[in-house]
Amino acid sequence: MKLLMDVGNSYCKYVTYQNDTFSAVSLVQTHLINQSWLESNFPFLEQCLVSNVSHERFNDSVSSWCKSRGINHCFIKSEAEKFNVQCSYDDPSTFGVDRWLGLLGAEKLFPQQASLIIDSGTATTIDLLSSTGKHQGGWILPGIDLMFSSVINNTNKVFAKSENIKKIKFASNTSDAVNQANWAATLGCISTAISTAHQHYLQPNESLNVILTGGNAQQLSQIIEVEFKLIENLVFIGMNRYNANKSA
Repeated sequence: MKLLMDVGNSYCKYVTYQNDTFSAVSLVQTHLINQSWLESNFPFLEQCLVSNVSHERFNDSVSSWCKSRGINHCFIKSEAEKFNVQCSYDDPSTFGVDRWLGLLGAEKLFPQQASLIIDSGTATTIDLLSSTGKHQGGWILPGIDLMFSSVINNTNKVFAKSENIKKIKFASNTSDAVNQANWAATLGCISTAISTAHQHYLQPNESLNVILTGGNAQQLSQIIEVEFKLIENLVFIGMNRYNANKSA
């Protein structure tokens, strides 16, 4: 069995992979993960793959446990090129590993096809991958919750409750106005990204896969008005391409 962990500052998402099948995505608070937690949850493990934007001490703990159990393990970092995918950043080490794994996942699922990857979580990231596997660059904007808290925490007399919405419309009260605007801004950015891709990066009549992933992908899928593919485990599809026996 293979364990794949996507570690954030507050939470860790993880799946197992066995018999060519992913488990459902699970979530645990990052600070709860230690060697005892790993031992109790994964007594029979062959490989462990980790992408980590949190603290290095997390890697130390996982590495110590894996070594004590003889488990092959790998801590994945962004690279200039891997699996026919090329990163556009001059310094790939500054490219978020979650974005990197999203590119690898998209290329795995849709080889030789252009893809726009929208990962909507704490931040919303948008990355364009060409049909030849070249990362064309991307954007980062605040996620829905960050936009909401920014308005509430930095204005006077704006009171609102964060809520999901069923469709985009003009609001008749302050709370709805904030929520609607956050989603409208996100959709507007996605629309501009699609337009920019077609105008400046794709061949005439070339198709574009619009991929939704991340914590807000389900909600986004209910209000977006373009054809899309919802792939909630995209990061893990990219991560699973690595082999812990051959650390990259």
